Amino acid sequence: MHATIQKPIDEITGYLRPGEKVFVVGCGNCAAKCHSGGAPETEEMAERLKKKGVEVAGWACTDSGVSLCKLAIVKKMLNETYQTETEKADSFLILACGQGIHTVMDATEGGMVHPGCDTIFGGETVTDDFITEYCSLCGECIVEYTGGLCPVTLCAKSLLNGPCGGAKDGKCEVDRTRDCGWQLIYDRLKELGRLEEMDKYQTPKNNSRWSRPRSLTMVESGATFKSLAGELSISRKD
Repeated sequence: MHATIQKPIDEITGYLRPGEKVFVVGCGNCAAKCHSGGAPETEEMAERLKKKGVEVAGWACTDSGVSLCKLAIVKKMLNETYQTETEKADSFLILACGQGIHTVMDATEGGMVHPGCDTIFGGETVTDDFITEYCSLCGECIVEYTGGLCPVTLCAKSLLNGPCGGAKDGKCEVDRTRDCGWQLIYDRLKELGRLEEMDKYQTPKNNSRWSRPRSLTMVESGATFKSLAGELSISRKD
């Protein structure tokens, strides 16, 4: 999921021009879990804006568990269910990640959008109150050799081949409150009885696969991944 936090209200109101009517849009999935853009937060934002003198045309949030990045659902929500309200709006304030912002822009065929949240990272929902990052979406996963733990994410220096030597008592030299990523990997491989995996040299990453924007097109027999490195077709074989 994408972790988000709400922007300060004064920053948000600073985006709006005098007399601009805004429609607030929330996300019932990731932003709801972060308490930055679920239905309660979306309704609350509408009220906060009104108290600041902003004219609010209305608000809407996708159903619980439904992401704002699903274009067909957002189109129906904004262009059918809330059409009367959205037609009065000059712009949309999005309480979701950057993906949700672009989805609303597409759903409204280029409507003016404002970000109401900062997207911090994509991560794992460990508990209802804690989300942490384990993957950097680099496009070349090597966790087969690191016990399922990503060194690009967990190591402060993103080292692919073992620790830097600066760790002390299992803590990173960059931040002594942070676990050394490679100590975590070592402990995990030792537990699995696969320490020999650390002997395998990992070649430098092809960073062009990490270059933006990227796309993934699904077809019946597989998928096509596209980045600056070109197109890569992946076929499914049973």
